[in-house]
Amino acid sequence: MTRRLFLRFFLTITGQFTVIAFLASSLLVANVLYTGNRTLNAALLENIKISVGQTSQLLNLTVSTYASNKDLRTVQAFLDEILDKEAKNGLIYVLVADAEGKTLISTRPLGADTPTPDQINQYERAALTGTINVRNRLLLPGNQVGFLQYGLSTENIITATTIERRNSLIRTLVVVLLTFLAIVFFGHQITKKLQQMILASREIVAGNYQMRIAASGTNELALMSEHFNRMVDAVQLKIQEITELNLSLESRVQSRTVELENSKQQLENNLLQLKEAQRQLISKEKLASLGSLVAGIAHELNTPIGNAYTVSTTVTEKVDEFKAACTDASIKKSTLTRFSSEMAEAADLLTKNLHRASELITSFKTVAVDQASENRRKFNLLKTMEELAITLQPRIKKTQIQFLLDIPAEIILDSYPGPLIQVVSNLFNNGVLHGFDQQERGELILMASIDKDNPQYVSIQFSDNGVGIQPRNLDKIFDPFFTTKFGQGGSGLGLNICYNIVSGLLGGQISVHSILGVGTKFTIWIPISVENHEKQSNTAVQIS
Repeated sequence: MTRRLFLRFFLTITGQFTVIAFLASSLLVANVLYTGNRTLNAALLENIKISVGQTSQLLNLTVSTYASNKDLRTVQAFLDEILDKEAKNGLIYVLVADAEGKTLISTRPLGADTPTPDQINQYERAALTGTINVRNRLLLPGNQVGFLQYGLSTENIITATTIERRNSLIRTLVVVLLTFLAIVFFGHQITKKLQQMILASREIVAGNYQMRIAASGTNELALMSEHFNRMVDAVQLKIQEITELNLSLESRVQSRTVELENSKQQLENNLLQLKEAQRQLISKEKLASLGSLVAGIAHELNTPIGNAYTVSTTVTEKVDEFKAACTDASIKKSTLTRFSSEMAEAADLLTKNLHRASELITSFKTVAVDQASENRRKFNLLKTMEELAITLQPRIKKTQIQFLLDIPAEIILDSYPGPLIQVVSNLFNNGVLHGFDQQERGELILMASIDKDNPQYVSIQFSDNGVGIQPRNLDKIFDPFFTTKFGQGGSGLGLNICYNIVSGLLGGQISVHSILGVGTKFTIWIPISVENHEKQSNTAVQIS
């Protein structure tokens, strides 16, 4: 628990300021102690060198003067007078010896060993022990070179240095402590101000926008507090504006929602009207197609029925003539033979013309019934298209346009023959009206085959070798009311009806490919059995 509290404390700004202040203070104390110690040691060493130099010069001059006169007793008395063996500073002993090291003058006790002299580079270490032993060469009587050795006490200097170091350390610690406390204090003030901002921020987040921070002074913290309060005022103002905007926005959304609902209802009504109009147009297109079919069949029936009527009239006249000959009893064998021959020929003509009329009527009935209904049944594709071809022939009778069929006899479809007939009829009419524009010669070919990749589908191709379709119109030909023959027999619904029937009721696809000057080919891809397609569609819907 204590460790966690310390960790939390050191993570705060106050804790970090404390750590920084402690490190800075420690470095400062260490630097002051190191620098002061070096300075004092340097001053001590310089002072010792000066003292050694002065003392050596004084003693050498004094001793050498008396020694040259061989007055060593005076030197001994002089040394005993100036030396204070109890002193803690200055000379504590003097020793004069000849070249062989024999003591000539000594202030040390009788029999005491001569201390080992210190080298100049050892003065600092020797000073710390309290005594420096200095040895100098000395000229003795008879030009003999001996030496003079003396000892300097450094106890007072060491004591003064130690006291100075202690006082310097105390002064440094006091300054560092005050600095440390100042840094910690300012860190605490910053932390306190930041904590006030944090608490104020929490209150503002909680919704208390009246919360403010007391700002006093001209420093950065006071400026930060003032700016914080200004920011809160600005946020409160913006929130008020947003609240008012939301209220007005809700009102606008409600009014727009009502408008959208009204627009949606109006669009749904328009869609229903469009669907009804489309249904009526498709119905009218069917009736127009049936009307055109009826007109063509009526024109075709006029020829065999007219011929049969003429033959029947001729037969009636010949019968009347034969009756008259029988009544006059003037009938001859040649007359009877001619009458029989004429009747046989008339009967043959009547039979042929009536058979032709019967075929036309049968095909018309089948096509008309299928086209007018959407009943699903099994039918032979070739036979159905042949019956359709008979009804379409009158449209191209007076031209050199041929309508050719290339359909295998074994293709049996379980689908809707009426819509399929309407699709082919519309493609036929489109080819005649647009494909052979101002042309009297050409070919319309209807082909069919079982799809090799998918045997459950049949591919039906309706092509012509007409003028083709402009590339810019290829993407529009299946659109409703798109036609290049407005006012010239084009309604713009034929190919759209084909697309809707093929992709909807027949469950297939239709596409177009055209080259200008070469021709156009429509490809219809429908299932052989609509039931299988409907099952697959239902399964796909359930899975999805």
